[in-house]
Amino acid sequence: MELLDIEHRGRVLRGALHTPQTTPAPAVVLCHGFGGNRAEFGYAFVRLAERLARRGIAAYRFDFAGCGDSDGEFADLTVSDQVEQAVAVLDAVGAHPAVDPARVSLMGMSLGGLTASLAAVRRPVRALALWAPAAAAAAMGEEGAARRAAAIEANGYDDFGGLPVYRAFAEDAAAIDPFADAAGHTGPVQLVVGSNDFVLPPDLIEEYRRLYGDRLDLHVIDEVGHGFETVPAREHLLDLTEAFLAKHV
Repeated sequence: MELLDIEHRGRVLRGALHTPQTTPAPAVVLCHGFGGNRAEFGYAFVRLAERLARRGIAAYRFDFAGCGDSDGEFADLTVSDQVEQAVAVLDAVGAHPAVDPARVSLMGMSLGGLTASLAAVRRPVRALALWAPAAAAAAMGEEGAARRAAAIEANGYDDFGGLPVYRAFAEDAAAIDPFADAAGHTGPVQLVVGSNDFVLPPDLIEEYRRLYGDRLDLHVIDEVGHGFETVPAREHLLDLTEAFLAKHV
């Protein structure tokens, strides 16, 4: 593993590149969720990156701007900016001497999953792995959007589980169609979600079915929510994604 910093619009995005013994190798860029960091829940990204490296696949996990160790302010976080960051990271990782630039893939958790799905149409990627992508962040119903707007008007932010959602994020997300704007990726897609996930309900899963068709490898893990909150569920999640990426990258 080596620390690898990437500059984007005057900010340093800090991350770690895990490389296999034989290079140049295929690579996967890992995008963390809202308010998270490059380790992800239960160090899931660290463990996935280590597993992939043992499989001969490089993995780069990084902190989005305003998160973790990267430069920037959390108040400036928007989906569109994260997509731009992911594209810059794809370019930088593809240019690394340990990476085969023709064999780069993307994966993401929650808001990182939404980000990855949108970035995958900006650069050709071999495969796309999504853990509970937060399509709802850009597909809020009228009632939810009105409640969020009222909270931001009253307090300056909407409280999302202890993390502030600011006006810039809400306005940017409202202009994004998480499905139409993700059309264009032509490779295989894995989608893993918990059966009790309030962020990705069945109607949005169906939208992903329509978007990706027979290229979609869908797995629903029973009795867990958005964060895959049991040890067996998280082990199964890692097993599924390791196997999918090893097959398709």
